Amino acid sequence: MADPGAGEKLKVFISYSRRDSAAFADELMAGLEVAGFAPFLDRHDIAAGEDWEARLGGLIAQSDTVVFVISPEAIKSEQCTWEVDRTLELSKRLLPVIFKSVPDHDIPEKLRRLQFVSFDSGTGFARPLSQLAEALRVDLDWIREHTRLGDLARRWDARGRPESLLLRGDDLDAAKAWMAARKAAAPEITDAQRTFVRTSDEAETSRLGRERAQLRRSARLLWAVASLVLLWFGYVLWKDYDVARRELNVFTARATDALNDEQFDRAMRYALQVYPARGDLPWITPFSTELEGKLAGGALSTRLHRQLNGHSKPVKTAAFSGDGKLVVTASDDNTARIWDAESGREIAVLKGHTDNVLSAAFSGDGKRVATASRDSTARIWDAGGGTEIAVLKGHDGAIFSAAFSADDKRLVTMSDRTARIWDAESGNEIAVLKGHTDGMDSAAISGDGKLVVTASEDATARIWDAKSGREIAVLKNHDSALNNATFSADGKRVVTASRDSIARIWDTKTGKEITVLKGHAGPVSSAVFSGDGKLVMTASYDLTARIWDAESGNAVLVLKGHTGSVFTAVFSGDGKRVVTASADSTARIWDVESGNEVARLLARLAPKRGKSGDIGDILGLPWEGKQIAVLKGHTDKLHSATFSADGKRVVTASDDSTARVWDAGGGTEMAVLKGHDDMLGAAFSADDKRVVTASKDKTARIWDAESGNEIAVLKGHTDSVNSAAFSGDGKRVVTSSEDKTARIWDAGGGAELAVLEGHTAKVHRAAFSADGKRVVTASSDKTARIWDAENGTEIGALKGHDREVRSAAFSADGKLVVTAAVFDNVRIWNAESRKEIAVMKGHLVSSAAFSADGKRVATASWDGKARIWDAESGKEIAVLKGHNIIVYTAAFSGDSKRVVTASMDHTARIWDVTWATLMRDDALREGVCAEKLIGAAQEFTDGEMEDPVLRGIDKNDPIARNPCLRRGPLSLDYWTRLPGQLWRSTLRLAR
Repeated sequence: MADPGAGEKLKVFISYSRRDSAAFADELMAGLEVAGFAPFLDRHDIAAGEDWEARLGGLIAQSDTVVFVISPEAIKSEQCTWEVDRTLELSKRLLPVIFKSVPDHDIPEKLRRLQFVSFDSGTGFARPLSQLAEALRVDLDWIREHTRLGDLARRWDARGRPESLLLRGDDLDAAKAWMAARKAAAPEITDAQRTFVRTSDEAETSRLGRERAQLRRSARLLWAVASLVLLWFGYVLWKDYDVARRELNVFTARATDALNDEQFDRAMRYALQVYPARGDLPWITPFSTELEGKLAGGALSTRLHRQLNGHSKPVKTAAFSGDGKLVVTASDDNTARIWDAESGREIAVLKGHTDNVLSAAFSGDGKRVATASRDSTARIWDAGGGTEIAVLKGHDGAIFSAAFSADDKRLVTMSDRTARIWDAESGNEIAVLKGHTDGMDSAAISGDGKLVVTASEDATARIWDAKSGREIAVLKNHDSALNNATFSADGKRVVTASRDSIARIWDTKTGKEITVLKGHAGPVSSAVFSGDGKLVMTASYDLTARIWDAESGNAVLVLKGHTGSVFTAVFSGDGKRVVTASADSTARIWDVESGNEVARLLARLAPKRGKSGDIGDILGLPWEGKQIAVLKGHTDKLHSATFSADGKRVVTASDDSTARVWDAGGGTEMAVLKGHDDMLGAAFSADDKRVVTASKDKTARIWDAESGNEIAVLKGHTDSVNSAAFSGDGKRVVTSSEDKTARIWDAGGGAELAVLEGHTAKVHRAAFSADGKRVVTASSDKTARIWDAENGTEIGALKGHDREVRSAAFSADGKLVVTAAVFDNVRIWNAESRKEIAVMKGHLVSSAAFSADGKRVATASWDGKARIWDAESGKEIAVLKGHNIIVYTAAFSGDSKRVVTASMDHTARIWDVTWATLMRDDALREGVCAEKLIGAAQEFTDGEMEDPVLRGIDKNDPIARNPCLRRGPLSLDYWTRLPGQLWRSTLRLAR
């Protein structure tokens, strides 16, 4: 028998009468098989004697379509009639085909209403077979699904309707879609099928409800667990953040103290220890602009160039080679060492002495080194390879110094109460210098080799004839033992250093005292002249080295950073650097020219040859590598100095009744603006083509910035005009006056546009906002006021100062206002709400101005200094020292890289403040570690490691004690170092 369930073919049951249609049924089945269907017949498939109704009912149920063969015998057959009824009962598709014609009235109604396929029309067999096949293929998939769902429904019902046999998920969705897709001509969906699908849907809904309830219970449990984990994790993060925040506060305070002590490299190390490291997680790493300011302030102020680490005991002396490329140091560790002055790399170790090496010095050509030691010998070494050339023996005790003559042919050594002169080539002794009544501490040869000066514990220095050994002069005045004495380069002066904390300069020829250098708080261990003789460098037990004006005796610069006594300090040959040696076992190279002051506009004549000039003349401080110019012209104090918008020019205003335009790069005078009686202020227009000035003659004037020609006079004030400034578009000018008003003018014709009345005392300053819509004024009535620049009405007053407000200015975005009150504080205000945001305390302020981005403030002060502040925290970043009397104004250049100050000392000065203003975030950290703290200077010193806040750091771990090497968890270095750090921590705990 044929298999009715064959493959994916449509199953077709053929119902017929065996009496007259058997041959046709066989032919029809064969034709349907060829057409791709799976037909089956009762003659072939029903076994003899079986229950044919059960069997045929099953076959009909399994079939997709029933084809009923109409013939006279089939119409009469009870079995055929039953098959039709069963087919319709199961809602199977029924297709009647006419094999032999039968009168219509004899055909049952249930068949008569269906569409027939006639095989008796005389057209042959193939054509009606094709029509039948086409009818069978209509809604093929839907018919198959009808059969499948019918089978599933019967099986479910036969087995007692268990839930396990119901449809689920996609099968259920497909069944509901199948029901919805029934076409009108398709077989009816049976009640059994409907019940089966409906029950499946109800069971699915119930099951999903149970699952959702279970999921909700599980989710609540998981959420509770996750919440506990998150709470714990959050608590850990919060505690970690809180600890980090408190550490930040502590280290910020340490950095502040270090800055106040001018220990700038220490301040940078402290700041870097808590500054966000490379790879830190930003959302759990605390940050403060105050800390950033301390790091920037240290970078701006430091003069440390290199730190030379290698000696294991105090370093007694350090000296440059003549070309400044090498440094030699002498130490109590019995060695001298030669270093590369640029990189700080150790080049050679000079070993041979059996006791402390007390001094070391290069020959003039830099090819040899002379050392002196407590082992009673001096030695000459090859500076290239570090090999010993000669040993000088003759002294009975320790030799405290050894130095070459200028021509390198002789060497002078000093020990106890004698000095000796040697032939530097042969090592033979030439002369012995005797006369001191106590031990000697130093000896030096004059540049021409004709004289020797010695310093002694008998409180005197003596000058000797180098050839005969005859004593020429005794230098007396010190109250205590002398530590050293040296000649100026021309041999005309001698400088002595004494334990009485004083250095003195003497005339070599007469032996008379010229200048006294007072300021150290401890014994002065050494003193030397600069190459040009204009400066003296001293070193002291007070942990500092100082640079002095050799003529006036005034201190020029203090170098702080060593944590032990400073034994020696000397200039490089070009005077641009200084090397110091200290009891803290380090030598340090300082960049004298990297001081913050980068240009100086002098309001007096240049010093005569041989006379001391301004500090800037002495140091030769650079601006972009150019020599500083002395500007001749102003003959009285300066009231203001401001940059042009492009930063290329500066305009100054002075009591000498002139304003002057200068080249900000070279310092040359470009134009003189004459016409006022006394000038109190001057400013450029935004396009830099014009200058507006304010004067005590009750007028303001507009000038051509190129030619210096007067363009317009603004008349209307009844008293001195204190300030004048252009609007951003250059179309208006605002002035402030002693007459208690500010006025707005047409910059083109000079017509008065508005009078700003409201202040009850003189108005010192008036300025537009960047958009020109508002004006801010500062007054002696202790207020600043904001005005509508269009109609002149007052918007609001800024109240809070206790004294007269001397300056007020908007930030570039107009959101903030900064005010400065005389002998009071600087305050930052919200320009919209007029509420105070920050207060900057620290000095007697005369003016204040924002940087371009509003994040920094520059102030000028009556204490002779200018300062840079962090606008957000109100904390001081850096102090600009150089003026020696009141600084009236301080203003940023347009790019915020420079500040120009104007002072009562008749000078204006330009300062490089890039580190304090533009270096931020990661760039600041990386810049400090790459340019300011280099090599050994990055590591905390042994003394700093004793600070309680650093005691958790392993002293023996060079990475842990170097804040520049700190890394966060987003950095690969963090994870590669972690195992080693954990191991070291375990070892420490085990101890």
